[in-house]
Amino acid sequence: MGAHGVIYLDNAATTFPKPLEVVRAVEECLQHYAVNAGRGIYPLARRADEVIVAARYKCRSLLGFAEGKLIFTASATHALNQILLGLTWHGGDVVYVSPFEHNAVARVLHHLEGTVGVEIRQLAVDRNTLSYDLEEIEKQFFACPPKALVISHVSNVCGVIAPLRELAAMTKKYQGLVIVDGAQGGPMLAHTVRGDIDFYVFSGHKTFYGPFGAAGFWTHGQVPLQPLLFGGTGSKSEEMAMPEELPDRYEAGSHNVVAIAGLQAACDWLAAIGPQVIMKHERELALRLVEGLSCVPTVKVYTNPNVNCQAGIISFTVVGYTAQEVAMILAQNYNIAVRAGLHCAPYVHRFLGTLPHGTVRVSFGYFNTIEDVDALLQAVEEIV
Repeated sequence: MGAHGVIYLDNAATTFPKPLEVVRAVEECLQHYAVNAGRGIYPLARRADEVIVAARYKCRSLLGFAEGKLIFTASATHALNQILLGLTWHGGDVVYVSPFEHNAVARVLHHLEGTVGVEIRQLAVDRNTLSYDLEEIEKQFFACPPKALVISHVSNVCGVIAPLRELAAMTKKYQGLVIVDGAQGGPMLAHTVRGDIDFYVFSGHKTFYGPFGAAGFWTHGQVPLQPLLFGGTGSKSEEMAMPEELPDRYEAGSHNVVAIAGLQAACDWLAAIGPQVIMKHERELALRLVEGLSCVPTVKVYTNPNVNCQAGIISFTVVGYTAQEVAMILAQNYNIAVRAGLHCAPYVHRFLGTLPHGTVRVSFGYFNTIEDVDALLQAVEEIV
């Protein structure tokens, strides 16, 4: 039983609870150096700046990149908007996406489709196994080369892991850009992100186990973007144009030093435990859940049968109940917190045929246990 007597199984929305180290780092910042970083030469400002510099390095390292620039934003949605709206597009440019994209990608591309005329195409994915059909995707690219691939590293609905290296290599054969939404991947899958990637977006409050308000993206810095926000950066203040140097060009306004301090502490916590250890734990819990749910005849589970292509996020439906009804019963009768509905990802529910009600989503984190899984299984069996 988790915090406040609730079994929390909604870690894809945000990981909870946060490590105590993160809580303490946020408190320490608020009490001792929550000042405007990069704007003053006095000791408190220098300390705040040092925390931001350290957090950049640690985030980049945990994401698996030895070089390049790490840009901080307020959220992964902000980061995706900065990248997609900052690029130069032309009518007829072809953008490939997966069926698993979040609205943070889908709605921006829909906007570009209507205003610029980009063409959105969906990658070939097997509907039964939820696996990427690389042979068919190769044919898609040959017939209609990509200007860009915008791909969710891990589906926030059913936990499917994209084969990033293969997809990126294919895209680069046609000189396309590779933009990865890593909100559900990040440090947990850092060993899979090296390669032909131009932009990798991360969310600090999800797989990094940090607080809300600290997110961003990695870039090798060779693809220019027009800034999304304009304003003060603490550098070249006499010029009216935004600085060309990174990260200043994309970081207008005051940094959220409190959230970034928590993110730096989260990085230290993650590095000490080992992100792959956490991923292994989540997968074990997910496998136990899938095996248990598969024994319930009126339950349908949406998952990739290959454990190496599956993260700790599982979606299911129950015959005779809407997803919202199941989630409400679990919350009110069993103190189990899951997420029901479309999860801000209508593409995948159209693909799965789970519109209009969506699915019940269970997403595991480091602090979940086998007992949590068994309690959920027992509750679902009683509901059925």
